[in-house]
Amino acid sequence: MPDGAERFDAAFYRRYYLDPRTRVASPADAERLGNVFCAQLAYLGVPVRRVLDVGCGLGHLRAPVRRFFPRARYIGLEVSEWLCRRHGWVHGTVEAYRPREPFDLVICHDVLQYLADRAAARALANLGRLARSALFVSVLTREDWHRHADQSRSDDLVHLRPADWYRRRLARQFRPVAGGLLLRRGLKPLLWELERPWPRARPPGRG
Repeated sequence: MPDGAERFDAAFYRRYYLDPRTRVASPADAERLGNVFCAQLAYLGVPVRRVLDVGCGLGHLRAPVRRFFPRARYIGLEVSEWLCRRHGWVHGTVEAYRPREPFDLVICHDVLQYLADRAAARALANLGRLARSALFVSVLTREDWHRHADQSRSDDLVHLRPADWYRRRLARQFRPVAGGLLLRRGLKPLLWELERPWPRARPPGRG
């Protein structure tokens, strides 16, 4: 079992995901999030037949995946033995999981901040092997902790790294679309210019 994996037990999920008084996110939050990246893929016409949800937790992102891609096979991967027993997820880690074939869509939501630097780097490299077409990734960064996170509810037993630490590693095999959705380099669906990530804006008055 990876270091610290035993903390992802019933008490952890009750505090951060189930109890309305203390949870950091609700099922409705996950539903809206899943709707966004699934709708993007559907709009772009990216075929989705196999989906891997890494660190799937309670499986809140499974519903939007099934709604947008009803014929896709959904696999949940979890390090929590408690969740695997309860929900039937595959027991494993993002850095070590080696299936026989890759997935059209890999979801990695709020997982990487729980890994130390070397494990996180291995996980990012493995995500490049696991995702054949698209990767949705969301992670609590150092900037997010100071600028956006509700620190009274968010788990602070994490590794806070700069956003660029992730961007540099992800850019080796993926390019961003929007909202955390990345496409495999070489995959070129039609995107109009203002649908693409915007370049850094020039200072006012210089063109």
